[in-house]
Amino acid sequence: MRYSGYCKWLVITAVAFVFYPAKAQQQLNPKEKRAYAVRLLQKYNPAGWHILRQVDSMAYRHPYDQYAEGNTEYDVRNALGTIVHEMNHGYSALLAWKLRPKDSKSHICYYLGGEEYQLVKYTPVFPTDKMGRNIPKNLRTFRFDTYVFNPKEKITLASNELGIYGLMDEWVAYYHGTLTDVNMHCWYRENTPGNAEDWYDYFQNVCSAINAHQEFKFFCLSYLIYAQKNHPAEYRAMMQNHGLVQTFVQINEMFGQLLGNYEIIKEQVFAELRGKGVTIKEDDEWIYLNRFGAGNYLAEYKLLAKELQKPTYQHMIQSLKTANKVAMK
Repeated sequence: MRYSGYCKWLVITAVAFVFYPAKAQQQLNPKEKRAYAVRLLQKYNPAGWHILRQVDSMAYRHPYDQYAEGNTEYDVRNALGTIVHEMNHGYSALLAWKLRPKDSKSHICYYLGGEEYQLVKYTPVFPTDKMGRNIPKNLRTFRFDTYVFNPKEKITLASNELGIYGLMDEWVAYYHGTLTDVNMHCWYRENTPGNAEDWYDYFQNVCSAINAHQEFKFFCLSYLIYAQKNHPAEYRAMMQNHGLVQTFVQINEMFGQLLGNYEIIKEQVFAELRGKGVTIKEDDEWIYLNRFGAGNYLAEYKLLAKELQKPTYQHMIQSLKTANKVAMK
């Protein structure tokens, strides 16, 4: 796809080997940081803008500028995916409260984009770390000890305490944050000369988030497989929870498509940079743009992709798809 003028295709923590001096930028106050984030999302990720706008209307102007630790436009751009991710968590809870004000604590609402969402009632669960203890150490990837099981401390996040429902909330939040980061390729095309150093931050931001798709798919499937064997009553309730099942099927498809779109964008950018004489190398750990290196975490991605091809996971995916079809009739 060719790009000219406004980019029409809106569809992802690295380490730099060298650092280049940043230009002095104007310091923004909180109101200006918020306004800049809104302008970016209005143009490059309408779903992210919808999330911020709705949370603002229900939570009386949540200070989402806090997620950008610095006070420049550069800091806001680099934190934009994080802003949308964190605000999506708030949106899930606030939308459940809006739709079910009398029993909102027993519901969660997953936002899937546009005007689509799934209001889901909790069923009995067990802590995620109960399942996590059984995950082999070689499969304990980057986000495992934050969201699933940490032998050094109890995880108090919803991803542990709410079981599959908390894991799904994280998966959806990572989708929206990653979508934001991927779509920012349009900003880089429109606002930079497009040299190697200009694209470093883009790949750093995308690569630090995009593997969350494989991780949370693995976490959710592992939870269901463990429940099927050890907590059959809870498993049946989860598989009969139409909103939960449909959310799994949809977010899996949407995030998978996002990864495919990113690969196309990446190859287009690489081709353009090579046309400018930039040396590009990529292996299972790094993307090198001349002397700039950003971690891409492909080794972890491939590890989980291979694991998820095993019959146990494939059978569970098919069970979810079948349950979703039955629910849709």
